[in-house]
Amino acid sequence: MLPTGWIDTRVRTAWLAFALSVLAACGSAGRFADPASREGAASAATSAVNPAPVSPETEARYDALLDRLRAGDATATADLEKFSAEYPGFAGPLLNLGLIRARAGDAAGARALFERAASVCSHCGPVWNELGVLHAQQGRFVEAEEAYQRAIKVEPGFAAAYYNLGIIYELYIPRPELALQNYEQYLQLGADDDGQDVQKWVAELRRRAGDTPTAARVEGVP
Repeated sequence: MLPTGWIDTRVRTAWLAFALSVLAACGSAGRFADPASREGAASAATSAVNPAPVSPETEARYDALLDRLRAGDATATADLEKFSAEYPGFAGPLLNLGLIRARAGDAAGARALFERAASVCSHCGPVWNELGVLHAQQGRFVEAEEAYQRAIKVEPGFAAAYYNLGIIYELYIPRPELALQNYEQYLQLGADDDGQDVQKWVAELRRRAGDTPTAARVEGVP
């Protein structure tokens, strides 16, 4: 059993890092574009809104808002709220507004925005991942597990959800064999900053299971 304080620090840092990374990622066309334009992906809410296709000017306006947020512009959040009201069928602005609320400590407001984002883009992995992060931070680990699983179902290549699901199974819903599987999948998808840490956790899980390979490495990871 690892020291409690070390576990808490490790998990809090890991979840936060993935949450913040979405702020930049949601500006891409794949995250911003109208979900109704993707075959079979529209929800009832999106169909009812049915906004026009995104113009290059609108895309550029959204990117500029994200740049202002990253630069710490005090008025950018209010402008993003106005933008989201203009385009209620787009998940990216809702997700980013939810992240802003979460970082301000408004869990209820963040959850409402994440759920709205999920209603207009049920197939967007980052939306479900951030719902999972929020549930986990509030100690609702079964709900977090379900949200991460949904993220993986809709985007099988979304590495962050495997990482977070591995933490859930290692520390909170003890299923070491599933923790190992999810960490390995995260590494195989091309882990970046946290790859070396996860390889250590994989080796520790294997050691506890009595299955530590000689080189203690994950297939596909040098």
